Amino acid sequence: MNEKVEFARRLADAMTKAGYPLRPVVLEREFHTRYWGRSVTMQAVRRWLRGEAIPSQEKLQVLADWLKVEPQVPPTRRAGRHRIPG
Repeated sequence: MNEKVEFARRLADAMTKAGYPLRPVVLEREFHTRYWGRSVTMQAVRRWLRGEAIPSQEKLQVLADWLKVEPQVPPTRRAGRHRIPG
């Protein structure tokens, strides 16, 4: 399975288990309440949910902390210490 699609699946699972609807507006709002770096666009979070993009490691950590899951990174990004939420 494509890494981006797998990320989207895990993100959707984590959001659902945490009681959040799978809507880009919800993801964007909740992400921005926890992230103090450069903001992300609605288009970016939509791409995360559609399996078209994977956020940076820093953003992955914010998502993991928010959704209370272990951060995971695909094999191509394993240079760091994080992984895709899931």
